[in-house]
Amino acid sequence: MKTLNLIFVMAVFCHNFVFGQDSKITKNDSIKNPIEYIKKETIGGKLDYSKMLVGYGAKDAKYKTYLYSIAMWTHAVKDMGISRKKDIIKLWEEIYKRKMTTDEKKAVIMGLKEE
Repeated sequence: MKTLNLIFVMAVFCHNFVFGQDSKITKNDSIKNPIEYIKKETIGGKLDYSKMLVGYGAKDAKYKTYLYSIAMWTHAVKDMGISRKKDIIKLWEEIYKRKMTTDEKKAVIMGLKEE
């Protein structure tokens, strides 16, 4: 059983390494106004990472993948030049029309960390 758990953990790490660094934004995308682009593409567009992580298990796992999708979104936003935590939170709250929870803010901090 321990071997099976170890294989599963290794598979998850490999998946994160291979796909976690992949961005839906390509170098060919010309972004004239990053804020408008982010607002347009966050829900249902190229920056909607929540759809990429659908179906990963139990309730707690789904919540954790949701937070991971926020961290991935934050990293993409940072790559477009918005790197202040306060600005990113404000932009996210404007897009989703609600306040961020404490866990969601922690996910933003994770997305801002350098690798």
